[in-house]
Parts: sequence; structure tokens; C-alpha cells
Amino acid sequence: MLPIKNILDSLWVDVLAGRLTLREAAVELCRAGWTNFVDEETARRLLRLNDADRPAL
Repeated sequence: MLPIKNILDSLWVDVLAGRLTLREAAVELCRAGWTNFVDEETARRLLRLNDADRPAL
């Protein structure tokens, strides 16, 4: 059986890889019906992104 990623997994990978910003991920979550409005803090929580996950500049 093939493992199928859900939207949270896909967005998490894209944000960590730098292909999407957190804002863009929040918009996608809103479009998919996960949130009622574009909310970056909720997106950060849903995608389990915290300060330790962010790459150092």
C-alpha cells in the first residue's frame, strides 16, 4: 500500500523546503477548509512548526 500524504504533511514539507512561505501555507489551509480565515498562527500550530524547526540564517 502506498503512503498518501495529507495536506498538512504536504504543506509542512513545502514550508520546510522553502517552496512555500507560512503565509502561502495559511492561504492553502483556508482554501481547503481547515480554517475560516487566513491565520498564520493557526497554520504554524497545524503544521507543527516552532522556532526549533526554522533553519538558522
